[in-house]
Amino acid sequence: MIYISEGLLYVCFAILTGSFILRLVPEDRRPTVQVPNGLLLACAIAIPILSYVPIHKLALVFAKDFDMTYGSILKSILLDINTGKAWIWSTIGSAGLAFLLGLKAFRDDKHMPKVALFVTFLLIVWLGYAGHASALYGFKGLVTHAAHFLAVSVWIGILLVASWFSKDNAHWHAFLRWFSPVAIVCVLVTLLAGFVLMTFTTPEYVNAWMLPYGQMLLIKHLFILPLLLFAYTNGFGYKKWADSSSSFNPKPWLKAESIIALLVLAATGVLGQQAPPHNVKETLQTASPSPLFTAIYKGSFSPDIALKFTLPLESILMLAAAAVMAGGLVWMYRVNKVIPAFAMGLLTAIFGYFGLMFAIA
Repeated sequence: MIYISEGLLYVCFAILTGSFILRLVPEDRRPTVQVPNGLLLACAIAIPILSYVPIHKLALVFAKDFDMTYGSILKSILLDINTGKAWIWSTIGSAGLAFLLGLKAFRDDKHMPKVALFVTFLLIVWLGYAGHASALYGFKGLVTHAAHFLAVSVWIGILLVASWFSKDNAHWHAFLRWFSPVAIVCVLVTLLAGFVLMTFTTPEYVNAWMLPYGQMLLIKHLFILPLLLFAYTNGFGYKKWADSSSSFNPKPWLKAESIIALLVLAATGVLGQQAPPHNVKETLQTASPSPLFTAIYKGSFSPDIALKFTLPLESILMLAAAAVMAGGLVWMYRVNKVIPAFAMGLLTAIFGYFGLMFAIA
């Protein structure tokens, strides 16, 4: 339940961010987009509800461990812990945003997207304040986490809203002409901030694969590869293939890209509710290794082992298969076959995963 709530929380942020940004874009530079106001209102209301789920779980655990009442533990969490303080401010901000979205006069006001986007930005900052990096590294961690999530919300939010809520096929070329550089900037910020966050939370990246957190981080990174391939084809291949084929419709391709993006958000949601392994050896003294790792790893496991890479034949074959699937995705774009391309994107991540797992010793 906690992983589902976290994933849905990120989707709510993406929908709100993408919707408000697109409302600021002139109509001749985007397709006609109609996001139901009820959905925006539901997303604003859902943010404090979904972000309360981990607080509720934490309060239950602490109340049992310390033999205290749920109410007293909850009060301590809300007043003394970053996660609780951030939730209070997020609740206030979400309530204000929901109130404004409920006012018809505000919904029709030309300044509405600017105000709503600013409130959403504050909510993202408070989400970063509640994260692991902020708790460990203070302001530096807060800025890094918030920048990472803001870039993801802008990129995936615009993609999600434009692909699923557009009502026509007008102005796609004009849309992609500005969205492609925006997406590139967001990708660069995401990768840079993500790398910095990894130095904060997962300094032993490969060794962390022995733990559930490291496995999910690896899976997330592997899903980013087909996501970048879809982004590349949609961003740079659209005009060429649209000019050569009058029947070419970019919307199904953007939808496929958005589904891969949702998988990345789901993995991010799982990571957000797991303790990062700052020291893998020490973590393994009290935590069980990942079932995925133990099922695939061929050697004898002990908490003090250090993983290294080799290149056995099965690893080479799996990595080669991943490369073939990645090339096939780009080729399917050229012949306008979206479902095979989507399947090849998933297989790129799956084959890449087994290729890397078979390579460790």
